Amino acid sequence: MAKSHHRHHEAQTQFPDQNQPCQIFPENTITGMVPREGNLVQDTVALRSIETGQPLVFTCSPTQQLNGLAIGAKGMAGLGGARSSLSSQIFDSVHAQRKITVCISSSSGVVLLGRDSYESQSEGEFFRSLTFSPLFTNQKGYFISVNSIKIDGRRLSLSLPKDQGTKGRTQLSSIVPYTTMESSIYDTFKKAYMKAASAMNMTRVTSLAPFELCFSSKGIDNVPVIDLVLQSELVKWRIYGRNSMVRLSSDVMCLGFVDGGLNPEYPVVIGGYQLEDVIVQFDLDTSMVGFSSSLLLKHSSCSHFKSGFMPAESV
Repeated sequence: MAKSHHRHHEAQTQFPDQNQPCQIFPENTITGMVPREGNLVQDTVALRSIETGQPLVFTCSPTQQLNGLAIGAKGMAGLGGARSSLSSQIFDSVHAQRKITVCISSSSGVVLLGRDSYESQSEGEFFRSLTFSPLFTNQKGYFISVNSIKIDGRRLSLSLPKDQGTKGRTQLSSIVPYTTMESSIYDTFKKAYMKAASAMNMTRVTSLAPFELCFSSKGIDNVPVIDLVLQSELVKWRIYGRNSMVRLSSDVMCLGFVDGGLNPEYPVVIGGYQLEDVIVQFDLDTSMVGFSSSLLLKHSSCSHFKSGFMPAESV
């Protein structure tokens, strides 16, 4: 019986002799699983009536590589800076503006490649209100520089590492489910959040893995606001309760920030839960990243966007 296969982008290639198919072993970045087989293939892609000008490179691997992905997923599409990523190949093929806009929710979302495109007045208002900060990149992803962290307006007493590259920066990741912090940073953050929560009469309850701070949600309308202060005090990524608290039941909610260990690759990684219902735009031409406030504050959601994966007018 023939094995069914699916396609992946971004992988490590093993170069064979010229008489054999090119073998490639794409990693499932959610589970870390690497298959024992995989073939490099080319195909032409049409997205919203736009056909790529040249064949794109994919890899085909066994369907076991779908384990750990969302229900209904057919594969993984890389949007990073590698030349083999889907976004890089499309930009090179159709000569689009090198801009990636991501808006995800718990149920669905959109990815836009190219210039800003929207199908309603409200969508346009969201794009025009984006806040921008310098973007740093490497082969592993996208990064911002966080200068300080505040909880309910109070600056935390900690020193966030940073260097001229990306190692000391804050990574943005849709793969990591919840924001992680290096242990010493997390310890300071946790104590400050607990102090702010106590001032709001929030009742702590038994911790539930992977979370350390859990609270009773009875009678709680608001929780402490978290600010990631970027290049100046005027530029901040503000995280409200919907993106900071994970509701585990009708009575229990937990802080969706977790201990990332003593020696993580990056000191802070902003996870997928904190990115939900936030427009994030990576402008690779200007090396800037734009982000919105939570769309939920305006009674909207990323699942409400009408735009598809790549609207024809986006290129």
